[in-house]
Amino acid sequence: MSEPRIVAVGNPQAFRTQVARALEVDAEDIGWVQSATAAEELLVAAEEFTDVLVLSPEVKEPDALGLAEFVGRSAPGTAIVMVRDHTWNGLLPAAMRAGIRDVVDMTQGTEELRDAVERAITWATNLRGFRISAEARPTSRGTIVSVFSSKGGTGKTFLATNLATAMADISGQDTAVVDMDVDMGDVFTYFGREPSRQIQDLIELGEGAPSERIREMAVQLGEHLWGFGAVPDPAAQVPPGEAVGKYLRALRGEFSWVVVDASADYTDLALACFDLSDAICLVTGLDVVGVKHLSKALETLLSIGLPRERFRVVLNRADSKVGLDASDVERVMKIRVDAMIPSSRLVPMSLNKGQPVVMDDAASDVSVSIRQLAGRLTGSEGLEEGTYAPAPQKKKFKLFSRT
Repeated sequence: MSEPRIVAVGNPQAFRTQVARALEVDAEDIGWVQSATAAEELLVAAEEFTDVLVLSPEVKEPDALGLAEFVGRSAPGTAIVMVRDHTWNGLLPAAMRAGIRDVVDMTQGTEELRDAVERAITWATNLRGFRISAEARPTSRGTIVSVFSSKGGTGKTFLATNLATAMADISGQDTAVVDMDVDMGDVFTYFGREPSRQIQDLIELGEGAPSERIREMAVQLGEHLWGFGAVPDPAAQVPPGEAVGKYLRALRGEFSWVVVDASADYTDLALACFDLSDAICLVTGLDVVGVKHLSKALETLLSIGLPRERFRVVLNRADSKVGLDASDVERVMKIRVDAMIPSSRLVPMSLNKGQPVVMDDAASDVSVSIRQLAGRLTGSEGLEEGTYAPAPQKKKFKLFSRT
């Protein structure tokens, strides 16, 4: 019988060591992912089964309960142990109803955690004969690209909308552009349209919605391009990160490419986007404040466990004569600049027309730079100017290596 696989879920990463110490094993024997969304991705993508997920106190209760619901449907042989660092009222019954095997109060010491995990291992081991084989799981999915900047005015939404348009045009495959700015999203404005859905209607697509329902909730913006966004509402309640993860996975299962205009804050919503993203485009202008924000964003996202190779640095208005250039950014960031988009009056003109600049003037320097980035992301780079090869078909899952 193979050794049980135990994964610690949630920041800080030191929680992994805490779990290992309680079980009297080496920290390397315990896997780790940074969030409930990342744990769901692990269960979807991994080739081997996970016996026990141990949730840190930093995993919020709505995310923990949502993860338990997901596990019940998708990985019923995996047990969940929820760790809290304070007393609770009514949490235990709610957790048990959701399918969580145990709730441990860490103020009582590590012995209770060890006993709870051992009981969970026994339960999971007894169910091994009834598990669904890994071969029966889905073998293909789309690719998610998030666009992020913690500083306003860098051109985040401009890049997301034009990048999605270019990826759809270059690949010839169905592409979704997703506005995740619940407060004041502007994605649809770049297409001369307005969203009509409520955020809750969109989030509910993550609950096993069929293809027809997903397409029904979208607005077709081009031949191969669909938009997903809600009516901006500064008073709207931001959905839990775990629910956002389900929503994005539903879109990833329907579309070959999903480009997300992420919120500008480090909310659970934004972090869920990053957890699922195959690439994260960090956008900045050539100014000291913008580069400072970019550096802090990279530092923050690396600190929560996102791998450096996932990031792409994009300089907007990169031809500005302001005393900084791409080499300065690369030296400060210690990361390569992947794309440089020049300044152009075509950008505000295309916005006023309600048509992305990559379609309004495909031969412009701005369009060429965005199409080059889209070509690299879709695997269609290095072709003759004006011609693009079809992108690869949906790729197979890889083992979720961060554990």
